[in-house]
Amino acid sequence: MHSIGLIGLGNAGRPMAERILAAGYPLTVYDIDGAAVERAVTRGALPAGSAAEAVRDITITLLPSSVEVRQAVLGEQGAIEALQAGRTLIDLSGTDPECARELQERLQQKQATFIGGTIHASGAPAVVIPNGQFAIVIGGDRSKIEPAAKVLNQIAQTIIGLPEPWMPKSFKIAIILYATTNNIITAEICSWLTAQGADPKLFFKLLQTTGSQASASRMEEFMKRNNNDGGALSNSYKDFRQALNLAAKLEIPMPLASMANQLQEMGRAVGLQRFNSPAAMGKLYELLTGADLSAATIPAQKKIPESREPRVVWLGS
Repeated sequence: MHSIGLIGLGNAGRPMAERILAAGYPLTVYDIDGAAVERAVTRGALPAGSAAEAVRDITITLLPSSVEVRQAVLGEQGAIEALQAGRTLIDLSGTDPECARELQERLQQKQATFIGGTIHASGAPAVVIPNGQFAIVIGGDRSKIEPAAKVLNQIAQTIIGLPEPWMPKSFKIAIILYATTNNIITAEICSWLTAQGADPKLFFKLLQTTGSQASASRMEEFMKRNNNDGGALSNSYKDFRQALNLAAKLEIPMPLASMANQLQEMGRAVGLQRFNSPAAMGKLYELLTGADLSAATIPAQKKIPESREPRVVWLGS
């Protein structure tokens, strides 16, 4: 059985440690928060005094951003010191595509395997990861990363493979761009309708009745914002910044993303950073327009998806 190292015991790392231990894998953990390490040790993990000491057959990083990942992997007593040939690093952190490319290059020099990845959970990782169904998207040469995919499939029900290590990072950011811009335009439409005296719920029923299911689904997501679950506005803002920074380097204009990010800036300025995107945009547009959007809600409950048979899906060549 492979041994696993886990670097990062925050909102996603803590429940991931529980999941790994429940799958029966020997687990070594490291975090700059000693109390977080101690809590994992009480559940059966072994402690490490540095990122380098946490490296095992397969090592997972689950950290907030590229800054923390570069420090943990490439910094003093970083994981790269112990990542030798035959060992694998899987980065499931909130990193950007450029960081993934850099780590791939550095690990290739040591003949170690790098796998870029992202977690896709229906709700906050702390809620879903311990008990529910979630997916891990990974990227890299299939012949090299397939053994790690089989291990991950003991932890998450669905593993989706992409051809390059940076692709999961880019695709996850693209999903956030889609979702956030949809929430913004929906908040704007609901404000516009409300100002005219129209009931947004009636408009929602119209979308469902006329067969506009894609539009109805986007509006339903916004209207269920009383279920303040999933990624916070602060995380969405970080992803937008990563997208815009990369776009600047590629000299690709992104005017809509830039405008959406300015609205997120406004949301953060008025204290909405811990709200999820639909809830934050709803409250922000109430402030901007003076419209009462309380009618533009429908009941929602936090749900943990049902379990399913484990599967690995490979996309692309």
